[in-house]
Amino acid sequence: MTDITIANTDWAILAAVRDALAGARIDGLPVFAAVSVTTSAQQAQECQFRTSPVAVVRYLATTQQAGVEDHLACQVSLEVLLAVKVPAGLDEAPRLQEVLRLANAARNAVNAAKPAAACDWSDGQRALRRLEFGPPKVDSSESAPWAVAVLPLAATYTLESDTAN
Repeated sequence: MTDITIANTDWAILAAVRDALAGARIDGLPVFAAVSVTTSAQQAQECQFRTSPVAVVRYLATTQQAGVEDHLACQVSLEVLLAVKVPAGLDEAPRLQEVLRLANAARNAVNAAKPAAACDWSDGQRALRRLEFGPPKVDSSESAPWAVAVLPLAATYTLESDTAN
């Protein structure tokens, strides 16, 4: 049998995102009271909403596509679920303001500590950015006092061959 090596780059990127969020500070204080990883939206809400504010990194998928010279372009798709308790009121402005502040803090934290394995990639026809955030999706259906947003994130990396995973 052939010995194989597993780089597990998609996990390294996910862990780097988690660590960037956990290490995020504003004026020396942590931005998030808790940061965790999951694959399930339901588990994220049921088990993680214990403290505030919270960030949950949800793994969605890793995709691969053929590149030039047998290299593979890969992308890890994640969602960063952000939740914070904000007192309820008739005006949702404070809830929206706080959840958007957390989305901006999450972007800043990940961009300040970009995963080392992530890189831009192009084959001349297609291009993938090292990190690409989607627009935050604010969930106004979540019951007060929770304000929730989901921040999509795709991270690109390359592999030298189809046996370098």
